[in-house]
Amino acid sequence: MKIIIDNKIMMDHDLDMVHEEADGEYKEKGEFSYLLYTNSEKERVVLKFNEEELMVTRFSKPQSIMKFENGNFAAAQIPSPLGLQRLVTKTTQFELNQSAQELILHYQLLPHPEAEEALADYQMRLRWEAK
Repeated sequence: MKIIIDNKIMMDHDLDMVHEEADGEYKEKGEFSYLLYTNSEKERVVLKFNEEELMVTRFSKPQSIMKFENGNFAAAQIPSPLGLQRLVTKTTQFELNQSAQELILHYQLLPHPEAEEALADYQMRLRWEAK
């Protein structure tokens, strides 16, 4: 399985485009689908998703976990040089198309739910296809 992630990131008026491709696995268990792969930093990544939510777990030291729920705030735990940062995601678009093997996700990363300004805005397109 080939996993393709395109991410458009806006932070402090700077635009960054990230493209990542990896070999991985696709599995279904219960009401969730899973994509498993190793990223460019040699960390194991698990994407667990269904029609309503996505959870991204990166097995780094310390572990990074981000959750996304359409129209809602959700928890994010991200390692940084300052230690483990506990942040919040606010998902503004979540479109899963299983038949096209694609997930579109737009979200903001916030310091807390009441924050007026986002730390960054993301527009991500996740695809998976047979090799």
